[in-house]
Amino acid sequence: MTPRSLRPSVPALSLLGFVLIAIAPLSASAADPAAADPFSGTYDVRGTTVDSRSGDTRLIEGHIVLTRKNGHYAAAAELQTDFPTQGGALRTDVIGTGDGKPSGSGLAGTANTQLVIQTVPGVDTEFAFIPRQVGPRVVSTWVAHLESDGTLVVELTNHAAKGEAYAPTTTKLRGKRVPMPQQAEKPKP
Repeated sequence: MTPRSLRPSVPALSLLGFVLIAIAPLSASAADPAAADPFSGTYDVRGTTVDSRSGDTRLIEGHIVLTRKNGHYAAAAELQTDFPTQGGALRTDVIGTGDGKPSGSGLAGTANTQLVIQTVPGVDTEFAFIPRQVGPRVVSTWVAHLESDGTLVVELTNHAAKGEAYAPTTTKLRGKRVPMPQQAEKPKP
């Protein structure tokens, strides 16, 4: 039996209960960064790029990574498309970085990308010892929002960087967040 002086009082138990209830949501949001920041993460995306002059379209797909830092977002993209050339469309990597900030219920920002074009048709641009051609640098403005099911939608307006030759285009990408290993559900024993 516990001596009366060591038993917690009813107000102390109430206060303890209140503190535990107040801390529980903080722990849940700390464990789930998506709860506090719905945009940060890696996304598998797919979409189309449309030439603003000719109306020609091409598929584009790959990964986008959004990371929040000090109220702004860093963006990194690694995408692939078939870029039109005089000799026909060639597999091209579209690699870039950007930054953005909250705007309304989404994000808005700018990006700089570089095209890396294959020189041997049908061979991946990352294959060893195959020369690559560095294509034009492209500057983009972009907006992004999340749909109710968590799909990220990014719309870009693209044009040539100063001194480069690139026909203006628009790109629309849609994609889902890639679950990270630490977010995967653990198998139940």
